[in-house]
Amino acid sequence: MKTTCSKIVGFWHYGVILTYLSVVAALVGMFLSIIINPFWGVVCLFISGICDGFDGAVAKSRKHRTDEDKTFGEQIDSLSDLVAFGIAPVVIGFALGMHQWYYIALFVLYTLCALIRLAYYNVTEEVRIKTGAGKRTSFEGLPVTNAAVGLPVFYVVATMFIYKAPLAMEIIMAVCYLLLSFLFVFRFRMPKAGVRGLCITIGIVTVLVIGLCLIRYYVCQVPLIP
Repeated sequence: MKTTCSKIVGFWHYGVILTYLSVVAALVGMFLSIIINPFWGVVCLFISGICDGFDGAVAKSRKHRTDEDKTFGEQIDSLSDLVAFGIAPVVIGFALGMHQWYYIALFVLYTLCALIRLAYYNVTEEVRIKTGAGKRTSFEGLPVTNAAVGLPVFYVVATMFIYKAPLAMEIIMAVCYLLLSFLFVFRFRMPKAGVRGLCITIGIVTVLVIGLCLIRYYVCQVPLIP
């Protein structure tokens, strides 16, 4: 099966569609966060997480993949993760009004930790493949894609205080970025979830976020899009 074009660089097949959609969602989310409301950036971040969660399974469904094809998929996935989960989240924070120098420093730290985590994963994955260590069953450190499930939860909780205590909102979001930054580079074993595990996680986070939104609306009297 031909996956390259003599006139255009890259590999072109359905196996990378979800990866590209993840980047598109992240970029749209960044624009919407700045132009309209960071709420839409959080929604797009969650969509990016869903796309990234299943792009590996889609890519592996293709048979007779060449080594170049596989390597391209791995590299494009890592680069898209930096955009979607290393840069988009800090744009959301900035759009929330976190403009002070110490928040900028925090955003820089967050992106650097995400970058280091992605680069470290790429190196260890290459070594694993070369040594024939077998199928990966766990990760070292928190994968950056988990920002797509962690940040929405913190965002909903933080925006409960958006009107009455904006400083509390900023502090909660700052804790979110600090915690994610630390977990990206902290060495611990995290089991790798399969497709079923991803579906369960997405379902749990969706229910949790909806529940928190209801509490925010009825108890804190903060609208869906503050």
